[in-house]
Amino acid sequence: MDFKQSLTKRIVIVFALMSALVAGVFAVGIISTVHVVERNLTTISLGGGFNRLLRMDSTSEWSHQPEKDELFFYQGGQGLMAMDPTLEALTPGFQEIQYQGEDFYAMAGEVNGQKYVLLRNQLSLKQREHVLFAVVIVGFVLSIVLATLLGRLLARRVMAPVIRLARQVRHRDQLLDLAPPLHPDYAVDEVGELALSFDQTLGRLRAALGREKLFTSDVSHELRTPLMVLASSC
Repeated sequence: MDFKQSLTKRIVIVFALMSALVAGVFAVGIISTVHVVERNLTTISLGGGFNRLLRMDSTSEWSHQPEKDELFFYQGGQGLMAMDPTLEALTPGFQEIQYQGEDFYAMAGEVNGQKYVLLRNQLSLKQREHVLFAVVIVGFVLSIVLATLLGRLLARRVMAPVIRLARQVRHRDQLLDLAPPLHPDYAVDEVGELALSFDQTLGRLRAALGREKLFTSDVSHELRTPLMVLASSC
């Protein structure tokens, strides 16, 4: 399939596509990195809180809600800290679970045959992730818009000499013998080479037209005398 868009539009499209590709890679990288880092930090902090609770001297110091968004349970606990079968089924270590219809990070452990579980609600973390996702999306869209504007500006600057050369080439005065060459007005670049090629081609065309004029003049001169003789003899 032929790509029949103008060169200016192609430059803008390339800028937009490159920006979308780079911004997309960065967006995915940022979101993935933040997710991994937050998971690791949550593992470390939740594990630290879990060990801190187990090192307390007395179970009377334990609280069902040690920190905001955290819940603590243990086997044989009373009241709110009593462990239900869902929590008892957890394997030791860090994991993500659903508990009572909400998403939690869980740190489970077992000491002397007794199981302990510390939960942390994921709501605040998900809210931060949603904000980050919105910021990344806005940045992605803005990068494409800015790349498109920059592409249009650059395309106009790049194509300006080409458009100027095309207008000069179309001008009928360029066919005159006294018309100045075009290439001195351009930098030594691809457009300058194009102008030089046009000057050389136009020079060869003028030379061919000159030879044609000379040939026509010689032929008319050679034919004039016989025709005059024939005319006088009639």
